[in-house]
Formats: sequence, structure tokens, C-alpha cells
Amino acid sequence: MRHFLMAHTNQQARSHHTTSSTPWFWQVIGITAFLCLGLVSEGLASHTVSPKSLTFYAVQGATNPPTQTITSSKATSSTETLTASDNATWLTVSPTTTSVITSKKLTVAVNTSGRTAGTYKATITIKVNTWYTWSIPVTLIISPATSSPPSSPSPTTSTATLTWNATTGTVSGYKIYVGEAPRLYTRTITVSNVTSSTVNSLTVGRMYYFAVTAYNSAGESGPSNEVSKTIQ
Repeated sequence: MRHFLMAHTNQQARSHHTTSSTPWFWQVIGITAFLCLGLVSEGLASHTVSPKSLTFYAVQGATNPPTQTITSSKATSSTETLTASDNATWLTVSPTTTSVITSKKLTVAVNTSGRTAGTYKATITIKVNTWYTWSIPVTLIISPATSSPPSSPSPTTSTATLTWNATTGTVSGYKIYVGEAPRLYTRTITVSNVTSSTVNSLTVGRMYYFAVTAYNSAGESGPSNEVSKTIQ
């Protein structure tokens, strides 16, 4: 390598032409750019956030939905600064500034007070140092408040019968989840290894949402598709 550089320098001194150095200059620039891009790609691959989006479900005038979390993780064990921000008054992410070594959990909460039924959109921005930035879309879906049933002589209740397909494998039983907003369940009913069940004590005139999971000694499955029914 030493002999090659000396010969190149001597050739420039004899010819006094700058064109002979141009290919070498662009070669250096190209290699440098390649190396820089490689470092950036490697850094992005070692830093991740999960999940990539959040959705909250609530009922107008009811309590706020449960908080959710975002986890920022990285492959290296160095201490870096993490900042988080949001762009909506009904949305809060915390902490807004913290340090992260390998992973850090952020808490995300929404406030539905005073808001009408509808769908709201916002974005959480997460930065680690000045190199890595992620945008996490957040959706808040507020369902209309259900109308109260007649109060005289007393609220009327009825039932809903659910039927589902059997799950393959070993099943100890099923759990039925019931709520008055999509994916916001306030009641859980455990049944045996059957494929049909009747849910009691449902208020007439209100819409309910249902989902079913299977369970055994190893744990519980993910929920089925959600169905809804207005009780009559």
C-alpha cells in the first residue's frame, strides 16, 4: 500500500493534471457514503419500538379506558436519552424524558371527559438521542352512550345465545367476554368445553359486544372475532 501511494503522488507531480485524481476522489466519497449508510441501517435495526400503533375504545360519558404501554428496545447496553411527545389534548404519554439502557416502557393514557362519540386520531413521537425517531399513530374510538331503559316498574333484562366453532387441540373450556363497547369488556363468563352458551342479565334496548377465548392448563388463547347484538 505504501508503494502504491508514493507512485500515485509522483505521477501527479509530473503531469500537473487534476483529472487523474478525480476517479480516486469519487471512489473515496462513494466508499465513505456506503460505510455511513451501513452504520445508520445497523443502528435502526438495533433500535425498535412496540407496538407500532395503539387503539383505545371507550363509551361516551363512561370511565376512561385502561392505559397501554409502548416499549422502546435496543441491542446495545449504552445509556441513551429517550424523549416522547404527543399532539392531542386527550392523549398523554409518560415519561416525556428518560434514559434507556436496553429497554424502557412508556405509559399511554387517554381522557374522554367531555368528548362526543366519534373517532379521534393523534400521534406519539419517540426519539432516542438525535438519530432514531418513530411516529406511533393512536386512535381513540368513543361509542355513543346507550339510552337508559324505562325505569318503571324496573329495568327489563333478557338473554343472548352465543354459538362458536370448537377449537382444535386440548381445551378445558371457554371464556365469554361481554361489554357495551367494542373490545371494552366488563364481564367474563367461564363455561365448560361446549360450543354454545346463553348470557343472562342483559338490559333490553342496549347493544352488547361479545368475544370468546379457549383455555387449558397452558393458558388462554387470543379472542375470537367480535359480534354485537341489541337486546330486545
